[in-house]
Amino acid sequence: MYREKVFVNFRRGRCWVHAKLFALPGDVDDRAALGLLLRHVRYRDSYAGSGNLDMETLHGPYRLSALSVEVFEPLGRSAVESALRAWVERYVSLSEVCEGQLEREVYPLISSATSCYRLADLRPAAEHDWGWVVGSVGGFHEFVLIDRVEGSLALVVAADD
Repeated sequence: MYREKVFVNFRRGRCWVHAKLFALPGDVDDRAALGLLLRHVRYRDSYAGSGNLDMETLHGPYRLSALSVEVFEPLGRSAVESALRAWVERYVSLSEVCEGQLEREVYPLISSATSCYRLADLRPAAEHDWGWVVGSVGGFHEFVLIDRVEGSLALVVAADD
């Protein structure tokens, strides 16, 4: 069940971090949780501002049909945080407001996760016809953070458009 979103817009460089938060049933393992996410309508998002028009066939730069549980790689919390911080430092000029928002609303999702996954880079094989628009400068970075204690799943995407 979808709960809410967190959106950090850096304004400069057209970079952003978007987190979608979901309730997670306690009786599903990680593989099943990833499958539930892939089938959820809120996962279907091009991240290119086209509203609901693309919510049947696209996810970020990819065709939804090319995504499966198998394309998610397990990753440790420190590796997720390092990857996200490195992307932010390389591509974004942070204001204090954005930095504070990341520290309050995004990084705690990582530190409380009991398991983490990263969507593999599937370009160009799975890219849809205008998928190059999303993440064309700094890449498309997607992490799934499962928190068994809170019974939650967070989808965190960092990219540019």
